[in-house]
Amino acid sequence: MTKTLAWIGVLGALVLLSGCSSVTYVSDMDTQTDFSRYETFALYELPTRAGRETPRPAPNAIVAGRIQRSVKGELTHRGLQAKPTAEADLLITYNIALRHGMRVYHGGWGHPYRGCWGPGFYGGWGSGYSSARVVTEGTLIIDVLDRSTRRMVWRGIADGAFKKPNPSDQEVAKVVAGLLQSFPVG
Repeated sequence: MTKTLAWIGVLGALVLLSGCSSVTYVSDMDTQTDFSRYETFALYELPTRAGRETPRPAPNAIVAGRIQRSVKGELTHRGLQAKPTAEADLLITYNIALRHGMRVYHGGWGHPYRGCWGPGFYGGWGSGYSSARVVTEGTLIIDVLDRSTRRMVWRGIADGAFKKPNPSDQEVAKVVAGLLQSFPVG
């Protein structure tokens, strides 16, 4: 009986862990590109196109600095050298897409108390409860362009990367490292 309860506890924990959201990393690259020829990189701000409406507000400068430091550190660690834009082989640009949503949590056992279902009848059973919370989830997108041709040669997307609009240095570094793991240089 004790072993059965232990297995039920282990299975329950696995179910709970599988329900937790995590970062999903996806990347794509130009398969015709010889990545071994790249030795240098620069962080690059994409210019605003003429005729476009007012651009979006700039992202949080603190978070932008965290992303830039993490990208520079990761690419340097992989053997690339940071250079000014005019001298770099690769141009690195990034974007963060934030979306807001609602998560509903249920806890306890049974159904949450539902109130009066009719004259003199109160519904619900057990001691369950529900709560709702507004959540922010961010996706980090890193694009790598060949400076000489201005063509994109690699794109990485970390969906669900940030759970708040101001992630810490450690959170950013972990996401950037995971995302650039599939980058074919270094």
